Amino acid sequence: MGVRGIARAALIGTTALALGSLPAAAQDVAFSTTGAFSGACTGTSCAFGGFTLQFVPVGSNGFFSGSLVDLGTFNSSCSLSSCPLTNFPSGVTFTLTINQTIPSAGTNQVLGTVSGTLAFNPTFSSLIWTPAPNAFSIGTANYTLVVDNTGNFNIEAPTGDATRTRASSRRSSRRRQNRARLP
Repeated sequence: MGVRGIARAALIGTTALALGSLPAAAQDVAFSTTGAFSGACTGTSCAFGGFTLQFVPVGSNGFFSGSLVDLGTFNSSCSLSSCPLTNFPSGVTFTLTINQTIPSAGTNQVLGTVSGTLAFNPTFSSLIWTPAPNAFSIGTANYTLVVDNTGNFNIEAPTGDATRTRASSRRSSRRRQNRARLP
């Protein structure tokens, strides 16, 4: 049976990005991201109980100060017509790496555990990623991750779609994006 549902949580919620003391209109930021699971899962995806959770990074992007920018996407899918409520494997950590090239070159990693459960048909998710740190700097760019009030990033359950949802600057009820704000 075909892959059911994809589209979920574009990573790191939103990231607010502030830059040093130059006028806001003159500040650009360019970066790319990578991400990897470790522990019971390795690489950019994690398969468990008929589900696959995959991270799709963003390529090199440039943004003006004040922008909301995507940092990547978590896509969840069910390979069956129905996947029962399934626990995510214990001991899995996800690491997001941000590789900044402008205004200064540098790298920072945000990591945290992934935990919770997923179901498809009927659909349910309590899957979360708990990233830390939630605020950091790369050169003069200050990043602040936008997470829920408990410091988590919620990962949505698969939908009935058979196509992958791209991360973008819009948010809908079907996906969550990772964004950065450049003041």
